[in-house]
Amino acid sequence: MAGPIITLLTDFGWSDNYVGVMKGVILSLCPEARLVDLTHGIPPQDVAAGAFLLERSVGWFPPRTVHLAVVDPGVGTKRRGLVALAGGQLFVAPDNGLLTHILAAHPQAEVFAIENSSLLPVKRSRTFHGRDVFAPIAAQLAVGLPPVSVGARAHEPVRLTLPACRREGRALLGCIVYVDHFGNLVSNVSGDALDALGPPDRLRVSVAGRVVTRVMPHYEAVGVGESLAVVGGFDRLEISTRNGNAAESLGLSVGADVRVEVGISE
Repeated sequence: MAGPIITLLTDFGWSDNYVGVMKGVILSLCPEARLVDLTHGIPPQDVAAGAFLLERSVGWFPPRTVHLAVVDPGVGTKRRGLVALAGGQLFVAPDNGLLTHILAAHPQAEVFAIENSSLLPVKRSRTFHGRDVFAPIAAQLAVGLPPVSVGARAHEPVRLTLPACRREGRALLGCIVYVDHFGNLVSNVSGDALDALGPPDRLRVSVAGRVVTRVMPHYEAVGVGESLAVVGGFDRLEISTRNGNAAESLGLSVGADVRVEVGISE
């Protein structure tokens, strides 16, 4: 029988031993664990990017997967550690907004504060709770620890203020919420929202009030170096440059306004 799945998402990078040590802790407590690196390339301290990628990833995993997420600029302070049971999956993270999208998608989620010190090593670092708090809890959840055992219910977990995508008449108004490794500018405009607005070949996309493009079916619909809008793997509208880096070539980043409107006749 296959072992439990534990995913890891951090801003630790690969230059140091932080990720490897966390895996060592997990495997010491749950040798049969199957570890999946979602990413360790979250920009340092970028909780919003971590929250976005976590929510966009978990739907591809089976029930009872344990998701360990550590982007933790408040490590060592009085911020809580959390365990959440949401959508049939388990989440372990600091209480700093990293679970914002997960909790928004699952209003009935059960959330617990990590308070039971008997589940943790006696000696704990003030700066490496990924190793000393979150990894041990994730491993024990994977072997069957009930979430309620970690501590009391956590009321009012920290939530980030999420920019909304809204419709105004024949237009959708959103913004860029993430820039991926390729420089694609990922917006909060969903594929479903675009479908409801109108046929893709009639939609015009403006970014920061100055970039105008069309919604294309794929990257090769435009020439090399040209910009386009496409619904990408996150199921979100993204602004891209074929064989290039849209963030650099357009000089845009997170927060740039996006407007999609019916404005091109067939």
